[in-house]
Amino acid sequence: MDYQAFKRNSQKEYLGYCELKGFIYSVQIDSDKYAVVALKNGQVEVLITYRVMHEVSV
Repeated sequence: MDYQAFKRNSQKEYLGYCELKGFIYSVQIDSDKYAVVALKNGQVEVLITYRVMHEVSV
C-alpha cells in the first residue's frame, strides 16, 4: 500500500503511536480483509493483514 492509497482510504482507524514505526492505523482493504499499517515520514508499512470471518447463526 502506498501513501496515496492510504490517504484515499476512508475506512481507517487511528490506533496509536509507536516511537519505532510511527502512527499506527487499522485499514479496511476489502469487505472482510484488514491491515494494520504504520505511517512514518510519508511511508506506509504494512505490519499485518487479517481476514474477518462472519459466522452465520442458525
